[in-house]
Amino acid sequence: MLGPGGILLVDKPSGVTSFRVVDHVRKQLLLNNPELQSRRRSKGGPKHPRFKCGHAGTLDPLATGLLVVLVGKGSRLSPFLMGLDKTYAATVRFGAVTDTLDREGEIVRQVEVPADPAILSDVLPGFLGDIMQVPPLISALKRDGKALYKRVRAGEDVAEPESRPVTISRFDLLDTRWGEKVSGEVVHEADFEVSCSSGTYIRSLARDLALAAGSEGHIQELRRLQVGPFGLADSVTGIMAMDGTAMIENMLPLAAALPQVPVLTLDEIEAAAVRQGTQPLVEWLDRLDGIPVNAGKAGLVFRMLDTVGDLVAVGKVDQETNLPSIAAVIPKAENDPGDSTCD
Repeated sequence: MLGPGGILLVDKPSGVTSFRVVDHVRKQLLLNNPELQSRRRSKGGPKHPRFKCGHAGTLDPLATGLLVVLVGKGSRLSPFLMGLDKTYAATVRFGAVTDTLDREGEIVRQVEVPADPAILSDVLPGFLGDIMQVPPLISALKRDGKALYKRVRAGEDVAEPESRPVTISRFDLLDTRWGEKVSGEVVHEADFEVSCSSGTYIRSLARDLALAAGSEGHIQELRRLQVGPFGLADSVTGIMAMDGTAMIENMLPLAAALPQVPVLTLDEIEAAAVRQGTQPLVEWLDRLDGIPVNAGKAGLVFRMLDTVGDLVAVGKVDQETNLPSIAAVIPKAENDPGDSTCD
């Protein structure tokens, strides 16, 4: 049985949107779970709460790699997972720029390529650390409640997004193919591995790197290798052909969703009280195994587990008062079987 939900690490295939992957997971889990199916809305009957499914950071349709899918009550952990650092493998093709900054867009300009790819190693250090980055115009960023890419495709005259701070902790040049034939085409491209903060656009990084090298370029291939503590090696492949049973077999329990976050173990009475909304007591922090982790906007957080290891709640500690409180509660399945929407 599905229980309160879990975390499914998916190796997303190219050509499929993150939304489509999430929707497929939700539908297959509904088909596999008779309890949830029995609560579906009957003709003329009350509307049944839909089973919730989401993800912890989207991938472009072109991109492949790690997509963290949040199932059931796992969707409540999204605020603590969205801000995790990420690692990508990227191939940048030089000599042309597209309107989407990747190979799926239309070429808008072709330019000369650097004579020597060694210049890439020279300009890479300028992108390490805290930098300012302008996101792509074709992106899901919203302006006045509407995604920029929708405005562009509707023919609106859309101003370039404002630059914003991102952090590049690692930017390694792995290989180059300079003037070589690939699938019958002479290409100038390079492979990179990038570790960066959440919110970094690798398409923008490719654009800026090419400009710094005296050329222009776009993403040819992109693969996400890591999201915080989660690696691609632990993900499932073939998700679009997978049924609900296989998904459940490969799902991580909610207690494993934040392995980098310290643990506070609650006894049976404490766990029941927290699930009912009682705030943790300050003296409980003396039993905390580790120091609360800074999760960005979520603040300093920790996990609360019951005696059998199930996730009860995520707690947070106010940085000014040092007082703990509940940031998210995970009810038992029999108490709260469904959430109201599907992402």
